[in-house]
Amino acid sequence: MANDVEQRRVALQECPPGHPGQYMALNNLANSLQDRFEHQGVLSDLNKSIEHRRDALALHPPGHSFRLLSLHNLAISLEYRFDELGVLSDLDELIELHRAASALQHSDVGRSRSLYNLAIGLQDRFQLQGVVSDLEESIELHRAALALCHPDRSSSLSSLANGLRDRFRLRGVMSDLDEAIELHRAALALRPPGHYDRSMSLNNLATSLEDRFQQQGVISDLYDAIELHRAALALRPPGHYGRAMSLHNLGNCLQERFEQLGIMPDLVEAIELHRAALMLRAVGHPHRHKYLNSIANGLRKKFNQQGVMSDLDEAIELFQAALMLCPSGHPNHAMYLNNFACGLQARFEQQGSLPDLDNAIKLHRAALELHAPGHCDRPSSLDNLAYSLAVRFDQLGILSNLDESIELYRAALVLCPPGHSNESTSLRGIAIGLRRRFEQQGVMSDLDEAIELHQAALVLRPPGHSDRSTSLNDLGNTLTMRFKHLGILSALDEAIELHRAALALCPDGHSNQPMCVNSLSVSLQSRFKKLGIQTDLDESFELLRASLAVCPPGHSHRVLSLGCLARSLRDRFQQSGVTSDLDESIELNRAALDLCPPDYHYRASSLSSLSCGLTDRFLHQGILHDLEESIGLCRAALALFHPDHSDRSSSLSELAVNLQNSPQYLMQFLVKISMPPSHGLPLLRG
Repeated sequence: MANDVEQRRVALQECPPGHPGQYMALNNLANSLQDRFEHQGVLSDLNKSIEHRRDALALHPPGHSFRLLSLHNLAISLEYRFDELGVLSDLDELIELHRAASALQHSDVGRSRSLYNLAIGLQDRFQLQGVVSDLEESIELHRAALALCHPDRSSSLSSLANGLRDRFRLRGVMSDLDEAIELHRAALALRPPGHYDRSMSLNNLATSLEDRFQQQGVISDLYDAIELHRAALALRPPGHYGRAMSLHNLGNCLQERFEQLGIMPDLVEAIELHRAALMLRAVGHPHRHKYLNSIANGLRKKFNQQGVMSDLDEAIELFQAALMLCPSGHPNHAMYLNNFACGLQARFEQQGSLPDLDNAIKLHRAALELHAPGHCDRPSSLDNLAYSLAVRFDQLGILSNLDESIELYRAALVLCPPGHSNESTSLRGIAIGLRRRFEQQGVMSDLDEAIELHQAALVLRPPGHSDRSTSLNDLGNTLTMRFKHLGILSALDEAIELHRAALALCPDGHSNQPMCVNSLSVSLQSRFKKLGIQTDLDESFELLRASLAVCPPGHSHRVLSLGCLARSLRDRFQQSGVTSDLDESIELNRAALDLCPPDYHYRASSLSSLSCGLTDRFLHQGILHDLEESIGLCRAALALFHPDHSDRSSSLSELAVNLQNSPQYLMQFLVKISMPPSHGLPLLRG
């Protein structure tokens, strides 16, 4: 290949300006340099090829019979460079070159080819900038190319399908996705076993089925997508140029199935596939960042399941590495900002380091700036920032964070057309924010609107939808809150049925199972307190103990499960006075506290829960050490609350009550009130 390039260089030197063979020599050398770039990946070869193609085009001014060919060749070379570097100016130029070429075509076949190439360029620019007009034009051009009997009909069908899938992701119109799936099936039928592009059609159909699963939650679509990706991978053995992509896509699908069914081998295989894909993208490869990001996503999910901090730490390092390899202006830059932010936020939720959360919010704001009004990904960026601000409200209790979160979710909802996959996410975010604000301010209209929004989100997640259990649980929690504030028993009964339905959708290993168990338990205990039905209380404890059993040491939900069971045992002690329940509650709270490192955002509530249990035992048994420890825990909890935190007042009240129960405090008080006014202490009157 090197000899071929050198021979072509010599040939060009023999054709100075004005020589009749100069164009052919330029074109041949450009072809050889481009071929060598494709095999060896040396960017300087591609850059030089483009220079020679520009020189060739200059030899063919408007009206020249070879101008069409020169326009086409330069556009294709620029497309190669855009694929490598993602530079927008290259993409803009190649689009204009294809426009010019299409205007010079006279045959239907030639015009169809040019329209197809122009449509592909517009699709790429839409992916980079999110301008909807580029996507709409590309779809119309693909339809026009097909109507002119495009010579490669399978490629034209496939590209139109990809455009419709992109429009579905933008607008959420199911007819676009359904048509895309049918077009991909038609393209696959034109690429039987042995066809060189069969693996690509298998991949494209799988990706569209995965999109439909994410929209409608029908698990058979996900299973079909996995099998299609496996078939595509089988057609791409070691050494195949598309093997890394197939490893990557199959890994993504298996991660999705893990999230739905909790099958740990799916996640383990997914991470292995992503690591294998990364091995094919060595340091310096222009797409290496994508594979780093995929491994990081898998590790973060594994951490969520098993709670091993080394997995999360590695995920954060990989997210950061992916972001550093993705320059500003690259179409993936905003996504990597978001993923890095999510990793930091997950670490904050485990370790409670506020700088992690603050950095996550900054990254989400940066991603939002890259998704300006009109960008197709702006709703998801609004949702991400809104969620982070809601977490900061939970940590610091600053109401302005919650208010901004609600408004961001509302802004995202406005941008989601009816039926869009993001619509239910935004509805849920607003509803949860309103419920939290109701807890702080007690405005009943906030709670009523929250219930309506959760009901609307549930409608968008019908039976079979992968997120239905979450929506059932959310609505149940909000109805339980209505019961607690208004005493409407029918609301509590409905909440219990919703929680039962949610739990039925969460088999062992499902990430939502602990949350659904705890919610159902709380509702059952509320009904027991109202009606005294012993079976409700017994079922509640069975559920909580079962939940703790499936959250072994190291599990990310173990703190939650320990705390919920401890709270329930304390409630039962207050009902029945059985000391063993209180003792067990205290030990469970100690275990939960041991799992909360300093500054961990659950640590304050764990300190407070343990303090309350010890106070109860002091009042019941008179053990002074319990009261002294309780006072120390109260002070430690109070120190963790931000001055504006909404729970700070209750923590102060709890400490005051404990101090009043302290003999040492009472003795100091008696001494003070017995001293004469001359000592400077105020007299207490009345």
